[in-house]
Amino acid sequence: MRLSGKVAIITGAGSGIGRASAVLFAREGARLSLNGRRKENLEETAALIRREGGEVLCVAGDASKAADVEELLAQTIARFGKVDILFNNAAVGYSSPYVMGSVVDTPEADWSQVLDINLKSVFLTTKAVIPHMLKTGGGSILNCSSINGVIGCGADAYSASKGGINALSRALAVAYGKHKIRVNVVSPGPTETPMIQKALQEKQFNDYWSNAAPMKRIARPEEVAYAALFLVSDEASFITGQNLLVDGGLTIS
Repeated sequence: MRLSGKVAIITGAGSGIGRASAVLFAREGARLSLNGRRKENLEETAALIRREGGEVLCVAGDASKAADVEELLAQTIARFGKVDILFNNAAVGYSSPYVMGSVVDTPEADWSQVLDINLKSVFLTTKAVIPHMLKTGGGSILNCSSINGVIGCGADAYSASKGGINALSRALAVAYGKHKIRVNVVSPGPTETPMIQKALQEKQFNDYWSNAAPMKRIARPEEVAYAALFLVSDEASFITGQNLLVDGGLTIS
């Protein structure tokens, strides 16, 4: 198994890409620490893992809050003794209550909330996890960004948060490569997750994004999860500072 003996933290693990990745990582031998704001959603993910014999811990909390991140790390270390993998997947997007439009139309409070949830959470979890990885000789950090961080897609606060993730990941990869800590990014295109479910019900949005990529469809969460699995596994042992686009060719078209 590709993650045998590894301990992985996944934020935003209650649904979508986070849930698909948690189940896949567990199948590949990882012990999981799941984080998200809704305990009931985490328990649904955990039930899928336990059904297949996996070991899992659920720690509900907000990854954009320092105290909640500290609790997540404390419980993970107490249960498993280490952290080998951190997958920063928590985010808000098109189905959130925040404005997903131009800077002119975005209230300052919405800007701050989107940047906190999408980008500050990566800062806080990484800041907390790196000292533990240094003690154990390295690890793998994967940050979930978006095609919005690479090309102009509107939703300016969201795009800024994802572009920030890309830049931060490169900086971390340079700073910690010598410590055997790899930092990479996976950037999905539109994916069938609760994050965009409401938006997909709008015909114009659905028609556009379902046909924007050369492959003429949107991604399934499992397709992003397999890309994530590769990047956090030892198969990617000489890959760091990279952004793997899982977008059906959208960004090259």
